[in-house]
Amino acid sequence: MVRELSELADCTVLVGPEHTDGIRQWQASANRAGLQFIEVGEPRWGLLAKGHRVTWFLLYLRWLHSANQIGRQLHREQPFDAVCHVSYSTYWLPSPATDYDVPSVWGPVGGAVTTPLRLWPLLGWRGVWDEILDRVSVRMMSWLPATRRTWQRASVCLIQNEATLARLPASTRSRAAILNHGLLLEVPTVPRNAPGNHCLYVGALESRKGPRLAVRALAHAPEDVRLVMVGNGPERGALLRLARRLGVADRLELRGALPRSEVMNLLARAAAAVFTGLREEGGIALAEAMAGGVPVIVLGHGGARVLAETAKDMSRMEIIEPGNVEETARRIGDAMKRFVRQPSLTTTSNLDGSHARGLLREKFAAVLGLPAGQ
Repeated sequence: MVRELSELADCTVLVGPEHTDGIRQWQASANRAGLQFIEVGEPRWGLLAKGHRVTWFLLYLRWLHSANQIGRQLHREQPFDAVCHVSYSTYWLPSPATDYDVPSVWGPVGGAVTTPLRLWPLLGWRGVWDEILDRVSVRMMSWLPATRRTWQRASVCLIQNEATLARLPASTRSRAAILNHGLLLEVPTVPRNAPGNHCLYVGALESRKGPRLAVRALAHAPEDVRLVMVGNGPERGALLRLARRLGVADRLELRGALPRSEVMNLLARAAAAVFTGLREEGGIALAEAMAGGVPVIVLGHGGARVLAETAKDMSRMEIIEPGNVEETARRIGDAMKRFVRQPSLTTTSNLDGSHARGLLREKFAAVLGLPAGQ
């Protein structure tokens, strides 16, 4: 988003400390005038807060307060023409960006995708509790007066997916556009090797990512199909037990967390990448697989569906409609079989972000009062 905005105007960007090193590397090669990054620090308890999603949100709110103080000081010294808040994908949190008395861009936001009821048996008791808690807390937070003011005041609202768009009032939807942040992704090219007989799952081993669905799908695939799972999480033990019960433990490999370079190499050798997110707002890992030209099997739900439907070559994309658990697992297993036995040798990117970048540029230009097509 900064790349597009900085081509239209001078840009000051407030960022968290975890991004500083990567930004410095990018700045060294980008050489863009009129673009400055200001690091906004975190409290001492910040590292501890990142151990759980709830405390991470609390840390984010604390960081946002600090960033707003710096932003207001800068605004007093030299007023901004517009303020953009690239949020933490949550439509139910308020944004200070709409309180500067200048045009504002809010998003892309998500936060409304929920697990299809027919797939709830995949969650386990802990996952069901998390699902219920999330639904209740999100609805309550969305009624905060500050959140409602954000919806009313934002000049442009960028929304990750249809589920989130439907949660907003009609007056806000009229100023909204669906733009999934995964479509703005740019990744280094990794040479695609001759595909092996493994399908690759990349993601946290958490109930909301649907790893149990991927293991159940393996049971519906023939014996020459393997599944490699990259990531850690509380579901690891349950996945091993499920694999033994289904008789596929010898075809399942849990690799844990790996360096990015190793993940990309595994992806380059995979027959297909499998994405079973039960409530996925965006899907960076999905976008990376598509950008790498790898065939993809994706549950057609939430933000993952938005990304999948932009594929340039649908022969390398299998969108699985959610049904009941066994029906959905069988469809994924059939797709795994097809990609293993009929490997794709095409290596070009299957991610088309041109429309998303054009839409983003159009919205930025409108907020800045620039002529159409600027």
